Amino acid sequence: MRILELITPSRIGGAEMYVARLVHELRKAGDEVTVFSPTGRPFTKYLRDLELDPVSWKTSGKVDPVSVFRLVRLIRERNIELIHTHLTSATFIGALAARIAGISCVATLHGFTSAFWYRFPPRLIAVSQAVKTYFVAQGVPESRITVLHNGITLADFVPQELAAAKMEFAHLPCDPLVGIFGRLAPEKGQDVALDALTLLLPIIPNLKLMVVGDGRCQEELSMQVERLGIGSNVDFYGFHSNPRPLMRACDIVLVPSRKEGFCLSAIEAMALGRPVVATNVGGLPEVVADGVTGILVPPDDPAALADAIQQLLHHPERAVAMGEAGNARVAENFDQQRQLQLLRGVFAGEMGLKL
Repeated sequence: MRILELITPSRIGGAEMYVARLVHELRKAGDEVTVFSPTGRPFTKYLRDLELDPVSWKTSGKVDPVSVFRLVRLIRERNIELIHTHLTSATFIGALAARIAGISCVATLHGFTSAFWYRFPPRLIAVSQAVKTYFVAQGVPESRITVLHNGITLADFVPQELAAAKMEFAHLPCDPLVGIFGRLAPEKGQDVALDALTLLLPIIPNLKLMVVGDGRCQEELSMQVERLGIGSNVDFYGFHSNPRPLMRACDIVLVPSRKEGFCLSAIEAMALGRPVVATNVGGLPEVVADGVTGILVPPDDPAALADAIQQLLHHPERAVAMGEAGNARVAENFDQQRQLQLLRGVFAGEMGLKL
C-alpha cells in the first residue's frame, strides 16, 4: 500500500511517538510510506533524526487551503492510495485533500477533541473505547469508528532488575524513585503529583520524583516546586526520545492525568515491569488493570495519589507482582505487530483490498 501519514503537531507527545513508530513498522511490512510534518516543528526534526525522511512545508492553522492543494499534488506525484491523519488540523486538511484527489482517508482519534474537525474521513480509529464513546456522544455514528489500541514493539522493552537500573543513574537502590513521562501540560496532572510529593516527604524523606518531558507548563511547574520547597526531591529531565532507561530506574510510574485518551507511557512502564499509579479517567482503565498491574485513583486528588504510592513503596513485593502482571498484560493486549496487522486490515478495507 502507498500511504501518507499526516500530522501537524506543535510538540512531541504520545501521538507523535506513535506516528514515528508506525511509519517505521509500516515500511518494515513492505508499505510505501510518506510522512508529512510541518516545517519548523520539533517533531519534524525528530523524524529527520530518525532518518524517516519527512516531507515538510510551512502550514497555517487548521483551515489551510494552500496546504490542501499542495497535499493533492503530493498525492498525485507519489501515487498515494490512502491518507492516515492524526490530530485535528492534519485531519481537516488531509481529509479534504483525500476527497479532492479521490482516495481513501482514515483518521486516528488520539484524544477528546471536537468532532467538527473529523467530519470528512469516512473511517475513524479510536485509541480507546472511552474516546469512541466521547465522539459518539457528539453525534458521530458508531459504525464510523473502530477501536484499536496503540501498541509497542515488545522486543524494545526488556525489563531490568530495579537496583541495577537505579545505579546506572547514580541513584542509590535503597532510595525510592517515582517518575512521570509525557508532555508538561495541565491535562497531564504533573502539578497534582508535586502536591502528592509534599504529603509523602514527611513519611518518606528520601523520595525522589523524576519528571520527564517538556511543554508549556515547564516554568509553572518549576515555580510550584520552588514554592513548595521540594527542589531537592524533584528532577526535571526534559524530553527524551528514548525514556526506557529512565523508566526502568523507577519504583513506580505515575500517570496523574486529568484526561487521557490512551497513554503510551503506561503500557511502556508495564512492559518494563513497573507498576503504574494512574487516574481513573478516559482510556486509562482500559490500560491499567486496577489492583493487578497498578492502582487507579481519582483525578485531582493528591491525597489518593500519595496513598497509592505509599502502599506500593511500603509493600515492594506487591509492586513487583504488579510489574510482572503488567508485562504479561502488554504482551497479551498491546503487541505492536498484532495491532499493526489490524490497522493494515482497516486500511485495506477502506481501499477495497484484501491482505
